[in-house]
Amino acid sequence: TVIELSSVKIDVVLTYCKYTLNDTELAGYLPWFHEQGIGVINASPFAMGLLTDLGPPKWHSAKPETVEAAQNAAAFCRDEGASLTKLALQFSTSNPNIPITLVGCENIEHIKSNVDVMKNGVNQEDLVLINTVRETFFKGSHSWEGIGEEKFWKKVKEEMDKATNMYWKMQSATSH
Repeated sequence: TVIELSSVKIDVVLTYCKYTLNDTELAGYLPWFHEQGIGVINASPFAMGLLTDLGPPKWHSAKPETVEAAQNAAAFCRDEGASLTKLALQFSTSNPNIPITLVGCENIEHIKSNVDVMKNGVNQEDLVLINTVRETFFKGSHSWEGIGEEKFWKKVKEEMDKATNMYWKMQSATSH
């Protein structure tokens, strides 16, 4: 592995979207990281937007069936009076072998909501919903990866090109 080949001691790894409601691949590596004395930071408990009530951004690389599973899970949660976003954060932060979960937030409301989720913890009803969502919608392989790296970067480039064009149009409009 890269860690074993490194000439410097690796103290910590940052992984993203690998301990979420839809993908727990990181769990299989935790004993090895522990044996090596390497800390783990789990980032993106919402799987880059996949596990939110709004769904993933256009550039997201998940397979269509994974996006559909997440959309169905979000609808199920709404029907149950719950939030997929809340359950995703609760699940990703519940593993005692992963001491740090890095969460991105778009605005102050998201920060406040995430802090509230963490302060309130997980109750029995939440646990039932988390298990139901995992078993019903994400059983098997539902990684956030899927459309391939080439397609992913193509989508990212398209979105960046759109944003750049919009920026220059706005600059042009305001400079007159």
